[in-house]
Amino acid sequence: MDVPGPADHEGSIDRLLHPRVVAVIGASRQPAAVGHEVFRQLLAHGFTGTVYPVNAAATHVASVYAYRDVCDVPAPIDLAVIAVPAREVTAVMRACARKRVGGVIVVSAGFADAGDEGRDRLAEVIRIARDGGMRLIGPNAMGVVNTAPSSRLHATFAAGAPPAGRVGVLTQSGALAGTFLAEAARRAIGFSTFVSAGDRSDVSTNDLLEYWRSDSRTSVVMLHLQSVGNPRRFARIARDLGRTKPVVALKSGQDSTGDGVDALFTSAGVVRADTLTQLFDAVQLLAHQPLPTGRRVGVVGTSRALAALATDACRTYALEVPLLSERTCAALADLLGHRHATNPVDLGPLADPDRFEAALRLVAGSGEVDAVLTLVTPHAQEDRLGSAVRTVAADVGLPVLASYLGLDGMPDALAVPDATGSPGPGSVPSYSSPESAALALSRAADHAAWRSRDLGRVPEPGGVDLRAARREVGTSPKDGTWLPEATVAALLGGVGLRAWPSVRVADEREALAAVASLGWPVALKIADERFRSRLDVGAVQLGLGTEADLGAAWRTIRAAVGPGDMLVQPMAPAGVSTVVRLRQDPTVGTLLSLRLGGAVADLLADPLARTLPLTDLDAEELIGSIRGSVLLVGGSGAPAADTGALADLLHRVARLAEEVPEIGEVLLDPVLVGRTGVVLLHAGVRLLPAPAASPTRPDAPASTNRQAGTVDL
Repeated sequence: MDVPGPADHEGSIDRLLHPRVVAVIGASRQPAAVGHEVFRQLLAHGFTGTVYPVNAAATHVASVYAYRDVCDVPAPIDLAVIAVPAREVTAVMRACARKRVGGVIVVSAGFADAGDEGRDRLAEVIRIARDGGMRLIGPNAMGVVNTAPSSRLHATFAAGAPPAGRVGVLTQSGALAGTFLAEAARRAIGFSTFVSAGDRSDVSTNDLLEYWRSDSRTSVVMLHLQSVGNPRRFARIARDLGRTKPVVALKSGQDSTGDGVDALFTSAGVVRADTLTQLFDAVQLLAHQPLPTGRRVGVVGTSRALAALATDACRTYALEVPLLSERTCAALADLLGHRHATNPVDLGPLADPDRFEAALRLVAGSGEVDAVLTLVTPHAQEDRLGSAVRTVAADVGLPVLASYLGLDGMPDALAVPDATGSPGPGSVPSYSSPESAALALSRAADHAAWRSRDLGRVPEPGGVDLRAARREVGTSPKDGTWLPEATVAALLGGVGLRAWPSVRVADEREALAAVASLGWPVALKIADERFRSRLDVGAVQLGLGTEADLGAAWRTIRAAVGPGDMLVQPMAPAGVSTVVRLRQDPTVGTLLSLRLGGAVADLLADPLARTLPLTDLDAEELIGSIRGSVLLVGGSGAPAADTGALADLLHRVARLAEEVPEIGEVLLDPVLVGRTGVVLLHAGVRLLPAPAASPTRPDAPASTNRQAGTVDL
């Protein structure tokens, strides 16, 4: 079957989420059985279409006539939910193909999680789906929910149901699906659609992002990801979607703490959460309140202690609690009856609701804050206080959030019901602590800043000619070993980069011969990569101007690090030492990182990284954000280095990876950034096999011995 194009993807996802006829294959008569629960949920939540139970051993399920085979169902089927043992799924899939079913959800386990036999079974299920023109969710999926009044589809076996709303949700974990539905109900966060994707053997995260991009019922996207799939496609779609609809994601798994996921989410504008609680905290703010235009926060509450906690939390998360102007402070003093009224504003535990509302309006309308955090402790008229918060939020146009009586979610007093009766836009989210409220607001401010910035462009560096480089790749080993210097030179030369001259020598006689061709002064260093830049241990000797200097340096290095070949190089101009590395990350694909060089930086400085493609703004942010960046950009007495030349080098390395998919790693260590220009003192390149399309999932990275790779569809 041809892989659907983007328009076909969206249409096929729409048919999965808006079916007219659903068959539950394996609908059991036994309560608590998976098939029984899926069928019961479809009936209980008022599915607007027709649902047919299919059970080879029963004539009725829940008092509804059951068919022995899906082919016996007397209507075309848009969606089949398969809840039979794994060993029976392939036969059921063949029957669905004969019936020309539009889409299938396989809730059964025992595929990718069941060894070689399970993986073979999964490959056959995928083949049947593609040959039959069926889109497939799962296996090992919990199901899907669509709260649209025209569908009211609840095809899951999870307990609980979310209210209707504007959040599109994907979780890759079937086990967490019930948690998502229960937490959404507890917090009154309304879902537009919900998909528990399971093994994502066909319908992927990227397919759903494309669907939500054009879905008018979805204004925020919430993701729980265990893997990314095709990171290049994910970044492109998420970046486009995030300009109008925030994408909030929790990445779990062993690779979730690396720099790769941060780099991918940063470039794509994805709001990252570290825990499930933080995920829901961020979503409930983004789904109900506008984005802040800055980071200034007004704090108004009924507890001085909570106000102090809120102020500290705001500062912890890079928010500002500013001093208010004399004019605003004077107005607050008149209102509160004392001279020390400023931000944060404390009205005390017995606050009068009218005065509380007036103080909120003063702060929110001052033009001196970008958001308001209100703190409400137990109070005899707490509903009136809540009404004041809700009313002011509706009038001021700023994001307003609350820590209301220590509750998470949406208390009735803070809710603005939409047409379905669920809390809609304008509702004020509540957080159990000021700290969680401040963190959610900080992430909203980060997203607003990302959305307001220019996306940048991908430069086209001059002097690029990769014909010779591709010939070298064709004849070079692709096993991850470091390539010979001549091959490295050809590869880098294809993008206009040249390493500083270097001669490898085995003894002092060869070193003197190298100097004869290079000229004095020279640097002498051990060739062993472990010590090549270690001035601190004596493995590098600089500024050698005579034969005697060279001999003494040779003996010093031998005493410090032992035997081994050495490198002789002409002395390079002074500059700031940096390390540029491009590598294939197993989670997110190609990563380009930058950090300062040198022994101390080797130990203390974590590199910053970005995924490809690398825009001019990405390169600028990398250079300006690394630890010790003042050495590059200038300041505190340090002159500015040639950051433009460093950015150009970064773009050329990125271009090499874009054009030569066999590039597994490029290590430039060190790169000296001078007042004018850069000097590349050492370069290493490794090759790996080029990626190929996955035989099972066109959206997945290739399954080869390459650490990572993507097929960009």
